[in-house]
Amino acid sequence: MSQNQIGILKRALEREKAARKQAEKILESKAEELYKLTQQLKYTNTELEKLVKEKTSELKGVFENIIDAYVVIDLCGNVLKMNDPAIALLGFDHINEDTNLIELVDISEKEKIKDGFQLLLQKEHITNFEIKINTKLKEQKLVHINASIILDENNKPIAAQGIVRDITSDRIQAELIQEQKRQLDIIVDNSSFGIVLMQQGGIMKSNYAFQEMLGYKEEELYSLTIKDISHPEDIEKSINLLSDMDSGILNKFTIQKKYLKKDGSTIWAKTTVSAVRFISGEIKYQVAIVEDITKERENNLMVHLTNNIAKAILGKISIYEIAWEIVNKITDYLDADDCVIYILNSNTNNLEQIAAFGEKVVKYEVLDKLTIPFGKGIVGYVAKTGIAEIINDTRKDNRYIIDDYNRLSEITVPIISKGKVIGIIDSEHQDENHYNLKHLETLSNIARIVSMQLDNAISLDLKQKAEEKNTLLLQALERSNVELEEYAHVVSHDLKSPLRSINALISWLKEDNYDRLDENSIKNFNLIESTLENMEQLISDVLDYSSVTSDNLISEKVNLDEVINSIIEDIKPSSNMSIEMLNSLPIINGDRTRLKQLFQNLISNAVKHNDKKKGVVLISYSKSKTHHKFSIKDNGVGIEKKYFEKIFEIFQSLHISDQSTGIGLSIVKKIIDLYNGDIWVESELGKGSTFHFTIKK
Repeated sequence: MSQNQIGILKRALEREKAARKQAEKILESKAEELYKLTQQLKYTNTELEKLVKEKTSELKGVFENIIDAYVVIDLCGNVLKMNDPAIALLGFDHINEDTNLIELVDISEKEKIKDGFQLLLQKEHITNFEIKINTKLKEQKLVHINASIILDENNKPIAAQGIVRDITSDRIQAELIQEQKRQLDIIVDNSSFGIVLMQQGGIMKSNYAFQEMLGYKEEELYSLTIKDISHPEDIEKSINLLSDMDSGILNKFTIQKKYLKKDGSTIWAKTTVSAVRFISGEIKYQVAIVEDITKERENNLMVHLTNNIAKAILGKISIYEIAWEIVNKITDYLDADDCVIYILNSNTNNLEQIAAFGEKVVKYEVLDKLTIPFGKGIVGYVAKTGIAEIINDTRKDNRYIIDDYNRLSEITVPIISKGKVIGIIDSEHQDENHYNLKHLETLSNIARIVSMQLDNAISLDLKQKAEEKNTLLLQALERSNVELEEYAHVVSHDLKSPLRSINALISWLKEDNYDRLDENSIKNFNLIESTLENMEQLISDVLDYSSVTSDNLISEKVNLDEVINSIIEDIKPSSNMSIEMLNSLPIINGDRTRLKQLFQNLISNAVKHNDKKKGVVLISYSKSKTHHKFSIKDNGVGIEKKYFEKIFEIFQSLHISDQSTGIGLSIVKKIIDLYNGDIWVESELGKGSTFHFTIKK
């Protein structure tokens, strides 16, 4: 072998050694990496085994502690595994006995379980499957099943698992609730009371009775609110109560209110509203029970009204008092805008308003009284026929006569006595269709009740008017006769002039011949002068008396305290005479001059005819419903009882006095007569007198 060949072999051997070393190095590196990987895999397997054990433990815990029954079966229905709730539900333990779950299904459900099992195999799961089973304890139960298929590693179905829940009691309860709901619906639908379910003022549901009550169909009510079907007068009250319920102040309330029907008429109803709330306290909805009390209320009101009117007019004899009682009570009952009582005037054959309720009445005085000819208008027509009428829309009746306002409803009822119409009860309302037959029946009953008493009152009123007229005529005639007799004593008031001339001549003669006249002559002259003064005073008093008439009376506000003070100032009583007012006198309407004359004559008489060392005159005042009453008391000479009437006659004086003409008290009596008053005296001789007199307000 040559040296070159040996060299080549050496180099090849070195390269092989180097390659082996490199391979060994790589092998060592891979071995180390494999070791590490093996160690890591060993750790991972340990963790995985641990995790599997934990999950197995958890699943076992879930399986054992699940509340619902859990069952695992093979594809033939044999039970492989089940938890305690399943054992309790099905009535057996799979460890102690073999059981096929499909065999527990009730015979009536065999087709259903077959179809259900097929569906489970196709879809690999099934939910909300309900079926009846018979347990080992011979109990039939309804169960709810959610099940799924268990697959092997090749995704082949090997078993089924499912949650089985006993819903027997739930179904019974649900059916019971449903049955109760059906029964409740029957009760609600057939109830005579209206029942309404409301939410936020809107109508959610209503029963047949409520629909019939208002004349609406059920679907029509859905678009309405409580406000839409409530009478305007009751809306605010209803809203306030519902608001209190919303805020929690009320849970239930009852009111009587008016509802609007579909045709525009109204009914009265007792309404009880109850709130149904969420747990939070907010209102879920409201239930209203509505009872139609229109007839009951109408009957009660009718009886109440009839009794009240009968009591109110009992004992009354004035047609005006009777009529006012009727209109006031009827208007309230009818909820009307006005009510009028007409009386038939037999002389004019017209129907005249004597009482009314409405805007045309001021302080029981009917303004612009309407007079309707017999037979004209609705009122006149009813008076002619004697048959009551209801007009639902006056726009369609050409007989309607407008009084103060044009109103759409009218009810007119005749008042008949002894077969003849003597008056009319008439009422109007602004809305159409307001009055009903019950109203007509009520007014007809009232008309019958008041007819006789009203007829008597009309007759009495006519008689009183005739008597008053005759009395006034007789009084006027008597006054005229008396005045004529008085003027027979006095030729004229010009008599004063010659009397003054005679008096002057006598005075001059006495002065010119005073030294020549003896004592008797002077006495005679003095007597003539006194007589002339007396005659002049008599003429003045007669003129005063004749001038006291109603024609020249002035009406003004007169302060009687001021009048009395001026009289006291004029009289200027002496220090031994006291004139006192025991209380304040009123301010009245009258003629100041005549009133002063009245008081002055009485006070002057009390002063003049007082024989006591300390004279007293006391003036007092009191009042009644219709008159002012005054008293003037003195402690003077007094008057005998037999002269109590005579002293008020003209020219009658009980005391001989140069200052008395016997006309003063006659003037007093005449003034008091003009004021529709009266005067009388109480007296005792030697102790004094008290003059009482009245003046009509």
